[in-house]
Amino acid sequence: MKNNGWRKSFVWCILVIILMLTLVTSFFAAGDTISLNAYDKDSIHAAASDSSYLIRLTALHIESVAADLAACGYDVQWLTLTDDSVDLIVNDHEYRVLEGQGYTFSIVEKSRPFREIQAELSEGLDDVPPGYLDLAEIYDEMNTTATTYPLLCQMVDLTATYGTEPTYENRHLYALKISDNVCADEDEPTFLMVSCHHCREIVTPVIALYAIEQFTTQYGSNPQVTALVDAYEIWVCPVWNPDGYEYVFNVNNMWRKNRHYFSQYSSYGVDLNRNYPFGWDGPGGGSTDPFSDTYKGPSIASEAETQTMIAFSDDQHFAKVMDYHSYGREVLYGYIPSYHSHPFYSFFQSEAVSISYQAGYGGSIRVPSAEGENFQWQIFRNGSYANLMETHTSFQPTYASALAEAAQIWPSTVWLLERPISVSGNVYDASTGAALTASVTIEGVSFVNGECFITEPSFGRFHLFLPPATYTLTFEVPGYVPQSHQVTVTLESAEILDVPVHVPNETPLAPTITGPTSGNAGTTYKYTFVTTDPDGDDVYYYIDWGDGTYEDWIGPYLSGHQVFVNHKWDEKGSYTIQAKAKDTHNAESGWGTLDIEMPLSSEHSLRLQTRIHQQSPSIEQLFFSRVLRMFM
Repeated sequence: MKNNGWRKSFVWCILVIILMLTLVTSFFAAGDTISLNAYDKDSIHAAASDSSYLIRLTALHIESVAADLAACGYDVQWLTLTDDSVDLIVNDHEYRVLEGQGYTFSIVEKSRPFREIQAELSEGLDDVPPGYLDLAEIYDEMNTTATTYPLLCQMVDLTATYGTEPTYENRHLYALKISDNVCADEDEPTFLMVSCHHCREIVTPVIALYAIEQFTTQYGSNPQVTALVDAYEIWVCPVWNPDGYEYVFNVNNMWRKNRHYFSQYSSYGVDLNRNYPFGWDGPGGGSTDPFSDTYKGPSIASEAETQTMIAFSDDQHFAKVMDYHSYGREVLYGYIPSYHSHPFYSFFQSEAVSISYQAGYGGSIRVPSAEGENFQWQIFRNGSYANLMETHTSFQPTYASALAEAAQIWPSTVWLLERPISVSGNVYDASTGAALTASVTIEGVSFVNGECFITEPSFGRFHLFLPPATYTLTFEVPGYVPQSHQVTVTLESAEILDVPVHVPNETPLAPTITGPTSGNAGTTYKYTFVTTDPDGDDVYYYIDWGDGTYEDWIGPYLSGHQVFVNHKWDEKGSYTIQAKAKDTHNAESGWGTLDIEMPLSSEHSLRLQTRIHQQSPSIEQLFFSRVLRMFM
């Protein structure tokens, strides 16, 4: 019996060992199937869990290793880079891949619901200060502000307004509109402040809510704020990733993406700030790995959040955009030069330095680390004065620190709004005054990526931010004659250029003039004027009678219809009647002419008649006698 028991125990031990070896072998084999250079979806072996990890990876040539990892979609925390280590935020899947490939790292922190973290920060405090707001509380705050300041604020459901799809978890996207006449769509430049594309960056909604507070509570008492609210339509979107924001509070405080579930991969989320059209499919775009924190999505603008921003921006044509992120305390500008060039690169750079100083960041700036980002697309699509600001030094600082950051960077918002728009104005139909959608070309400046400058449809308004120089701007509207204007721009320029454009138009024909060509001075004669407009437009006539008098653009008259005008000349002599016509577009014809002679004055004619009567008294008698003879 003892031998049999021993044998059974031995067999069971052998089986357990074999099983463990099999599991370990399969684990590392699975890990080895994922290459850092390419993503093979068939090799995915496990669904994404609810956990994320802040890890510290050590290696020789760490900067090169970090760059390789970032290129493969890993969320590298560049500000943590040292001589031999760098921090990364990874999910369970990425954790296993790195472990399987033999990287050396340690766990610094494991994710958990942010609510737990906030509760712990409040422990032991008798008077607990207000902390970070969850999503419902943010929306409540926005609604309360709109109710408190109904003439200044309006809560807008952007999803409903533009008819776009709700988020994956069926949420809508909201903005607070702030303006002096908030219920009207006014002909004013628009400003977009947006936060929290990346949901773990919860310091950024605090900044947006602080700005809302300043715009509303200071209006009417602070002349600077009052002037800005009067001059702009301001749109503030505190949370652009509502699904992710809820997930951060309730499950995983390190989560970055939205919560779109991809069943074919058993993966969650798209990095919303890699999902915009510009640069999405280029070498600077986000990751193609659905498990990566920088996954750019299955297609351009695949996400409801991105589609709503595109519809929103195409409608508003934002003149200025600030997109808040964390962390880094630096201002991002322009494109990645090695992938996409822009003729105003140096200008963008110098403007970013100014914003950085105003934010208290000491001029710290950089180009973006990737493309497919919202602010880059705003530059490309609408010619917006757009930047991304990396705020604070962590994703989730203490709430007091977040409020301090919001107060610190507020002057940069004021500076941004006060920064003059180099050239702006409206394009409209010269005849009707109707606003027109026009394209604006800057002659001699090459935009190789297809950037476009288009007027917004409601008012035909346009904006151009230009480095100092002299430019020729050409405005083109289908069905209208193009117009060109030269402008000289300085850093302080705020030129208003309104552009009335005309439909293609043929001038009327030179008028034909008919009527007496000789007569007596002092006698009134009737003349006929007629012209034809090739476009059938009504016409006006300008008539010069040749005696120093004229008819000043009488009309309008139908094309081809005769116009009768009386005139008398007071003095004898030779005269030339001249007339020209213009249509309703002010296109003028050539001159039509008629030469006339007035050889006798009215006084001379009367004297002649009297003399004839005196010298021939029997003329009348002779006439009547002849008439009588005809009837005898």
